[in-house]
Amino acid sequence: MNLSPGDVLEEHDVAVSAIDQRKSRALAVEASPTSVRKAVDALAIVPTKDKLTVLARKVYNVMMYQAQRQGVDRQIYRARLRDVINGIDFNSNNTEVLKEHLRQMVTTKVEWQSPSTGEGARWGVAALIAHAELSTVAGEVVMEWSYAPTIKQAILDPDRYAKISLSFQTKLKSMAGLVLYEICCRYVDNPGGVTARKPWAWWRPVLTGMPEGHGGAYDQWKYFKRDVVKGAVAEVNQVTDLLVEAIEHKRGRSMADLQFRVSRKSQHKTPLASLASPVNLRDIGRAIKCGIHQDKAERLMGKFGEQKFSDALDALEERLQRNDLDVVRSPEKFIAAILNNVVEQPPSIKPSDANKRVDKASRLALLERYREAKRKEAESLFNESTESQRADQIVEFEMRVMSAANPALQRTYRSRGLSAPMTRAIFLKFLADSQFGKGWDTPTDSELLEFSFGH
Repeated sequence: MNLSPGDVLEEHDVAVSAIDQRKSRALAVEASPTSVRKAVDALAIVPTKDKLTVLARKVYNVMMYQAQRQGVDRQIYRARLRDVINGIDFNSNNTEVLKEHLRQMVTTKVEWQSPSTGEGARWGVAALIAHAELSTVAGEVVMEWSYAPTIKQAILDPDRYAKISLSFQTKLKSMAGLVLYEICCRYVDNPGGVTARKPWAWWRPVLTGMPEGHGGAYDQWKYFKRDVVKGAVAEVNQVTDLLVEAIEHKRGRSMADLQFRVSRKSQHKTPLASLASPVNLRDIGRAIKCGIHQDKAERLMGKFGEQKFSDALDALEERLQRNDLDVVRSPEKFIAAILNNVVEQPPSIKPSDANKRVDKASRLALLERYREAKRKEAESLFNESTESQRADQIVEFEMRVMSAANPALQRTYRSRGLSAPMTRAIFLKFLADSQFGKGWDTPTDSELLEFSFGH
């Protein structure tokens, strides 16, 4: 039987990890007080219906760390709330954020799978935890939770696992970055230093935390690569001790399989050991209190970082308390504008036409950035198409647009083609019309808001 290089590496993974990891298990927790041993089957989990959020995954990792310290023999696991979550107390509105994540862990069914073929127990479908409760004991808020019997042993005392640094986890902001880091931790010390080779579509729900069928814009490899893979690789390389590189395997001209090469940086300053309480939900709670949806708040925090998000919240809270200015109709739009440097928190100005002019100017600036981004996206799609497809689009442009243009513009096109700024601008609008349909340049407020979150 002929084996591919990927098959050989996967079989080698299983053999090496079974020996090496049993030797190191007894020393794993003492050697790194902020690392958790995450079973291989928990690395590439895929939700079956509802999406998972990056904060829920982080909270889950910290709960796993606390449970592993308490041992596999317990039925119920308990930890002080302040040892799991930073900056919130039981009586604050912020606990609603934590409760939402705990509900997600209990109700969301996931398919447990290892990133390596033939490795792991393959538990099938189960929830992340069996139950969760919050209570006050002797003035201390306590979290309590349990695991389903079918997954408990493998989660708390795994034979094969990746050792995840919770210190690095605090620095990773995106779901794709966190998942890629966890998976690459499994392979960094293996011979060959490459992850398993999988069809690129296999990675899509794994890295996004969204069930299959919910990927939408990522049905094509070029979008998934641009928006997910590149960002995840850059984030892992920037903030962790790993160096990761995507390896593309094509079948003819089409993208087929994806894997990652991973190594450890020769010189990297490891974060100082600290308590395993890296998840900051306080500012998410503040955002909800200001009228911002939890999902939007988490996306903003992930994109701009905790400090910038907190500073923008300070400005929003101050603005909401101002009775001398117009009412903030959309806190989500306001904080997005601050974070995108579209509008600054106004100082001591009266609720006059000046404030209305600022709001109008802010929207116009955001609208132009939206249009420019769509034109660039249309141009990118054009450049990524085949030569014959590009030629067909240029012919269509000449027949539909340039043939109806005024004589001066036609002369410019004949002499300079698409290199002239005027004809290039008209061509990009033509491409955008073709790709996105008429009306793409007059987005709704909701579309502008979504754009401000992602850019």
